[in-house]
Amino acid sequence: MKKLINAVALTLIIAFLSSAAYGTNTTKNSRFPNIVGAVQFPQNKAKVVRDTFQLKIPQDSRALSQMTIAVPKALTVKNDINLSDQSGQKIAANITVNGRTITIAFPQQVAPGTELNIDLNRVLISGTSNAWLYPVSVRLVGLNADIPVGVFRLRIY
Repeated sequence: MKKLINAVALTLIIAFLSSAAYGTNTTKNSRFPNIVGAVQFPQNKAKVVRDTFQLKIPQDSRALSQMTIAVPKALTVKNDINLSDQSGQKIAANITVNGRTITIAFPQQVAPGTELNIDLNRVLISGTSNAWLYPVSVRLVGLNADIPVGVFRLRIY
């Protein structure tokens, strides 16, 4: 009986100390665009800020034709948005801000291997939060549906 209790106790200790789930980074092998960074300036509780994030389009992905960004509640984004690639070259786009949704349509497809820098200038903050979450979806050439590619999160201290 004592051996059984010890075996059960040891099993419970091992189960308790081991992780419940294991994760791996799949962005290196991903065939879909993914968010690789985000920052807010200034990084304090200012009322007007610039939120910036980077979207990487992998080499073996399809070209990008459109992007949709959902704006969190308590934030207002003006139609003052800059787009550039990893070398700082401006990217032409038709940008529409409609309430809590930003739609960015690219007249010329954004080629695979590009890293887009998206600057949301003059974001007005009317609420409080420790983190703002912006869900991002893209539309790839040849696909007629929006594909969620992630959420860029900005933590406020």
